[in-house]
Amino acid sequence: MKLVMKKLAAVGFAAMLAAGCSNSSASTDEKAASFPERDIEIIVPYAPGGTTDTASRALTSVISEYLPNDYNVNVVNKEGGAGVIGTTEVFNAKPDGYKIGMTTVGPMTIKPHTDNTAYSPETVEPIIQVVATPNVLVVKKDAPWQTYEEWLEYVKANPGKFTYSTTGAGLTQHITMEAFSAQTGVKLKHVPYEGGAPALAALLGGHVQGAVIQTVEAMPQIESGEIRALVNTGSFKSSGLEDVPLLTEKDVDVASDVWTGLIAPPDTPEDVIKVLHDSFKKALEDQKVIDTFAKLGVEPSYASPDEFAEIMKKDYDLNEEVLKAAGIIE
Repeated sequence: MKLVMKKLAAVGFAAMLAAGCSNSSASTDEKAASFPERDIEIIVPYAPGGTTDTASRALTSVISEYLPNDYNVNVVNKEGGAGVIGTTEVFNAKPDGYKIGMTTVGPMTIKPHTDNTAYSPETVEPIIQVVATPNVLVVKKDAPWQTYEEWLEYVKANPGKFTYSTTGAGLTQHITMEAFSAQTGVKLKHVPYEGGAPALAALLGGHVQGAVIQTVEAMPQIESGEIRALVNTGSFKSSGLEDVPLLTEKDVDVASDVWTGLIAPPDTPEDVIKVLHDSFKKALEDQKVIDTFAKLGVEPSYASPDEFAEIMKKDYDLNEEVLKAAGIIE
């Protein structure tokens, strides 16, 4: 009788353990299923109107169709510090998935080398890469240079006189032109702004002679004839700009693209990251988003969290080499 009671007790204890484990698993599943329980905020670390902002708004315009519980994602612009201020806010946010950030090459893989940022690629949680675009050097329609060759002849003969705007000091566009100068010996004058839209406005307003901006930011004015693209500083040609030469086609070994992707604060739970990734991946595949991107001159460029982490780390290491070669850091 005692033996039977012991067996029954053992069975009962095992059942309790199984129930406990089942409840724990259910609790985790319920937590994942309950996210989000309110609207989510995306921090865009640049002024409104640029590629990062435009891509964010295109995705958030359809995200409620794919995000569980029908909640929305709101875009908040926090420009400053060439993307560092907004990115730092995301890094310091509560790791619950309700404040995430749309980041780019500059603040994530360049600024940590030059500004001693609080974050680095290894300390944030990658969610998804959504876009990759090249940059172009553009000038106004009434500029005296019709081709890259004519412009190059001018800047070689007039060192330090050609002024160009970018989205910020120490970002991809700036570093690309520094690498160009290092290879060619050409001296240019850099004028940084807080975002692609202000950089383009400076060119249109006659405050600078050229601008190095993403194709998505340049396309409307190129198509209208207000500005002219002289050279593509990226690694591939965008639709509609097939006739614009790459620097690599002009015997200058410089090719740098700008990617855009979502990140979350460190220690954000994996199940939350998965919900965000899966939802934004579906949004990226939405025909409305694809059509919007096409109008902007860009195409979706997907990378998973692990792939995105590798891309960030690779560019982080490569940019360190470029910055040292350009004499910007030691």
